[in-house]
Amino acid sequence: MTYSIPIQHWKDADVRVETHPNPPLAGMSEVVVIITGPRGRPIPDISVSIRGRESAPWVQTIQDGMIGVYRRAVDIGEGEATVLQVRLQLGVEEKILLYPLKLARG
Repeated sequence: MTYSIPIQHWKDADVRVETHPNPPLAGMSEVVVIITGPRGRPIPDISVSIRGRESAPWVQTIQDGMIGVYRRAVDIGEGEATVLQVRLQLGVEEKILLYPLKLARG
């Protein structure tokens, strides 16, 4: 069974998160952040970093082409639930979005 993570919004952007595997496993999982602006177009010059828990360092994602897709493997912690943090930076503006994740039982 897959786990659907709700879309969040910042400014004119829709921010969608996917994990591989889905649902994510405790430990390392790939996180894909998809950011689209008006009419589904990518937003240029946005920086995306993620972390799996408050005490972990931020890791910058890698942009996959110029299509608004950013990916990175990150340690999303242990236990049944965790919160993925996604930091968006555009110029001097910054926003941290929180995505609760329900982990697969391993």
